[in-house]
Amino acid sequence: MEKNKKSLKFILKIIVKSTFLVIYVIFLGGLIMGGISSGIMTLIPDQASKPCYLGYYAHCSFTPFSTLILFAMTVIGTILLIKLIKYLKRKHKMTIESKPLLKALIKK
Repeated sequence: MEKNKKSLKFILKIIVKSTFLVIYVIFLGGLIMGGISSGIMTLIPDQASKPCYLGYYAHCSFTPFSTLILFAMTVIGTILLIKLIKYLKRKHKMTIESKPLLKALIKK
């Protein structure tokens, strides 16, 4: 009975950790993709009530600053994703062999 409780706690712990990991990865993906797409959209010329700081009527009247903020958000998300990948490699001691592209293409 005691062994079953320990194994159940262990399984629940793994499920909770993997659920948070999935949520974190989804959050980082949204942060990266949302920052890139929104940053590009702020630069698109459009009808607006007043011109942006660059001198044309853009989608966002706060254009150069909002674009920089969104791209900074993308960089932060990318850095966090890289740190997560490095942490998982260290934790699970995954070894990924990297081959040069030319050698991989020649072998096929």
